[in-house]
Amino acid sequence: MEATSNLKLDHVTLRRVRDIVQTCSDKLYANENIPLEDIKIISVVIEEFVDRYHHGKEEKAYFPQTEEKDDFSEDIRKFLIEHELGRRIAKMLVSHLMQWQAGKESREPVARFLKSYAAFITDHTGKEDRFFDMVEEKQSLSTDESQMLLKHYEQCKNYVGGQERIEELLRLIEYLEARDWMR
Repeated sequence: MEATSNLKLDHVTLRRVRDIVQTCSDKLYANENIPLEDIKIISVVIEEFVDRYHHGKEEKAYFPQTEEKDDFSEDIRKFLIEHELGRRIAKMLVSHLMQWQAGKESREPVARFLKSYAAFITDHTGKEDRFFDMVEEKQSLSTDESQMLLKHYEQCKNYVGGQERIEELLRLIEYLEARDWMR
């Protein structure tokens, strides 16, 4: 699989996460009960799969490889800023979730940061997909560069705990999708 296609495929999974996050937010706003443990699982998926793994592949491998090609540096700068925004939203989500777990009523801020994160994923993946399409159209990466990036992605997988952890995170996404509150 080509390096750019690999990232676009990740975006399919990120949109599944977005759907979970949005539904959770909607149900919290509707005053429905969502197990705090499920929200904790959402935060783990965001931190490990979305940020460390997917954004890690982009930040540590793909963006440095494409930054100097075809005037992409400004697009990449914006994506990096957006990644930081996503991290900050996730950090605020976790902070309010911890307060809620400690007994402080934090339903509204947890719902708000979930909603913000869902909006972030929608907006960000849309922009990146258009960028990836442009990279592919311009054939900005050679076959050798693409193969090298795929090897870097394997290292990024190890950074999150290896193939087993990625598979476990994907199972957690499936678990969340199957929860009663997702219906």
